[in-house]
Amino acid sequence: MAATTHSVEVNVPLHTVYNQWTQFEEFPQFMEGIEEVRQEGEKRLFWRAKIGAKVKEWEAEITQQVPDERIAWSSTDGTLNAGTVTFEAVGPDQTRVTATIEYEPEGLLEKTGDAFGIPSGRVQGDLERFKEFIENRGQETGAWRGEIREDDIRSASSRAAAEAREQSQEQLPRAEAEPPAEGLTGSGQNAGDVVAEVPLSKEEVNVGKRTVGAGEVRLHKKITTEQVQVPVELKREDAVIERVNPGETMPSGSKQFQEEHIEVPLTQEEPVVEKTTQVTGGVRVRKAEGTEERTVQESVRREDVDIDESGKTSRKAPENN
Repeated sequence: MAATTHSVEVNVPLHTVYNQWTQFEEFPQFMEGIEEVRQEGEKRLFWRAKIGAKVKEWEAEITQQVPDERIAWSSTDGTLNAGTVTFEAVGPDQTRVTATIEYEPEGLLEKTGDAFGIPSGRVQGDLERFKEFIENRGQETGAWRGEIREDDIRSASSRAAAEAREQSQEQLPRAEAEPPAEGLTGSGQNAGDVVAEVPLSKEEVNVGKRTVGAGEVRLHKKITTEQVQVPVELKREDAVIERVNPGETMPSGSKQFQEEHIEVPLTQEEPVVEKTTQVTGGVRVRKAEGTEERTVQESVRREDVDIDESGKTSRKAPENN
């Protein structure tokens, strides 16, 4: 199988980055070609991807999940692939995400793309889009803090196989045992001894809870412009020219019969515009938590036994002559 490893540093705390990555059903929002990821249990994932014009589907199992450290998975059927994503805090609000993807190219198109580095570039692009996705949000859409280890999966499989073998070994001799002859209890058996035993089982439904994304609220602050009219009173000086009688003339000190230029400055007021910013209010978003009650309907199986006594022989009491 081919393998590629890439890293990206995200400006979000480690806890938040890991929580977001556990929301597998959000992967199509930032992974190229992934059309659907459906979680079918704590360890089972269904994937559907479009590669070129080809749609592929496969089941995968989470083989390891350690909070704030790593998540690993491997396909169980369909397209062969496996992946490991590790998380490392490089600062109070900075996390390094490293993804190692192993895959098996199929067909000429995928093998040619692998030779030109297309899958490698796609993984790096997915990490960059994840970085943009979580940094823009600033918080996770949900979280699952459970832990899955490879030893747990192996031990669970071994226990199930051992229990199946023990059950088959216990039931086989009893199933093949022949009933004792009429009037006899069998060799070494007395009346009232247990000669056959059939275990009965039933399934129970345990309903857990996990947090998933339920949408989001987006606020966009926009700027609008409007014209306002503010009245202002402005003063200005004008020149008023008038002639006066000789007796009303004031001595000016100027010489007679000599040209003279006199300048009288005039002033006026003009508007000066200043703008100040005032807070007119704001919008605050709060998250309100509510509860709803749902009824989970699931089919469960149970074992029962039908008793057929048609082969049983009855003893008749002797008749008195």
